[in-house]
Amino acid sequence: MSKQLLVLVSFCMVFTSYVFAQQKTSGVIYYTQVIDTRAMRGNTQGGQVQAQRPNGFTMPDQISTKMELVFTVNGAKFQKSEVEDDISDAGSGQGARMMRFGGAAERETFFSFEDKKVTESFEMDGEQLLLQKSLGTDSLEITKFDDVKKIIGFDCKKAVLKDKRGMETTIWYTNELPFAASPAINYWTEGVVLGVENQRIKYYATSIEYIKVKDSELALPKKARMISEEEYREKQAEFRKKIQEQFRNRTGGTSPNQVIIREGGN
Repeated sequence: MSKQLLVLVSFCMVFTSYVFAQQKTSGVIYYTQVIDTRAMRGNTQGGQVQAQRPNGFTMPDQISTKMELVFTVNGAKFQKSEVEDDISDAGSGQGARMMRFGGAAERETFFSFEDKKVTESFEMDGEQLLLQKSLGTDSLEITKFDDVKKIIGFDCKKAVLKDKRGMETTIWYTNELPFAASPAINYWTEGVVLGVENQRIKYYATSIEYIKVKDSELALPKKARMISEEEYREKQAEFRKKIQEQFRNRTGGTSPNQVIIREGGN
């Protein structure tokens, strides 16, 4: 390769990278999810949480998980990062077993910007399933405020949402990104949600990285089956019953090993 050609190729590469950085049309937003296990258990006595197994294992007060929202101009995918759940304070070193409705596989949430569809992908009882939902489905009341908070460089507005169970959730959202998404789809009003906080769970964006992402990386799993909300509720009830029966069999009818069962991280 001649010197002139090498210089031209290098210039093109630098120029392409510069243009891409200016457009900022794809990348990854990194979040930290923190679950308050005391609130999830709802099991207190005398102001202290009683969460021990017979062998002395103690559930940590909080469990932290690294999450990420991968996005392009056409869609996005919210998923767990490579980092494992932080359960280092579990005491015995064995850690806490985390189970979601959906089995061992992690949930992924896909956003299609053109048709404004949101689809959750998860495994339930050995079958890969898809379930379409809407952003903000649990929000019965929304109160917006003039408060502004800076999160990873974006101006975020405050809103307080009340769901059908009466629980209030504070969200921080920005309209400075050209799409709509939320780490917890039940908590959304507009823009991209970079902060979520209620008595049970917190999500906060920690950084953003602008990188090239192929649309193929955000495609729905081909072998997964789409189900309805009604079928999902039926399967959910069956799965819950199956897990409870397994624990009863293992413990001879006494309290089961410490397990948190949660749905989709919400």
